[in-house]
Amino acid sequence: MSTLENPALFVKKTLVWMFLLCLVPGHAMAARLPGYVLYSDSDPAASYLVIPPGGRQAVRQAVNAAIRKDPRNAVALSHRAYLFVDSGDLKRARRDFDAALASAEPGSDPARNVLWSRGWANYDLGEVDAALADWEQALALHGGHPYWATYTLALGYWTRGDADAALAWYSAAVEAVPVMGTAAGMEQRIRHWRAPQQLHMRALFAAWKARQPAVAG
Repeated sequence: MSTLENPALFVKKTLVWMFLLCLVPGHAMAARLPGYVLYSDSDPAASYLVIPPGGRQAVRQAVNAAIRKDPRNAVALSHRAYLFVDSGDLKRARRDFDAALASAEPGSDPARNVLWSRGWANYDLGEVDAALADWEQALALHGGHPYWATYTLALGYWTRGDADAALAWYSAAVEAVPVMGTAAGMEQRIRHWRAPQQLHMRALFAAWKARQPAVAG
């Protein structure tokens, strides 16, 4: 007798499968996919601290001065948090990221900037699931389809080992910015990235390129 013929058995099996799904770790669940939309919206929240060669101390002083002037300056707190990550002071980094989120108006550009920045900090620390969670939240709060989401989530999913999701997001990046379908265009996008980030993106690009149909002639 099939489960469709035995409602009690069908319900029992359904409950068993629901229970088993609850046991699956979060990173093993289905990754978010981009869908058939163009990710080309601007986003002022996707901005980072530019540190010129030899200028780290001056930048740190400027960030500290901004925080002294306004202790609730969410962007400055986020910048200082990233500087703490770079110096290995993770306790102070987390303190500043938390303070930045608490200071920013929920859903505002500064709040999304904190999430976006903390996502990159988590990624650099090898905490890819946390990075993806921050980026996903920043994307959701944007309310549209910001340009950075495609290649950023592609990088995160690739690093986590979700190749299909990573390739789907990279395809969405190429859809929005066709030049990213070329090695030169991809390299232009990642030229300021850190070495480990670049290595992962190059590996992702190679896998994406290998899946593209050959062009005759």
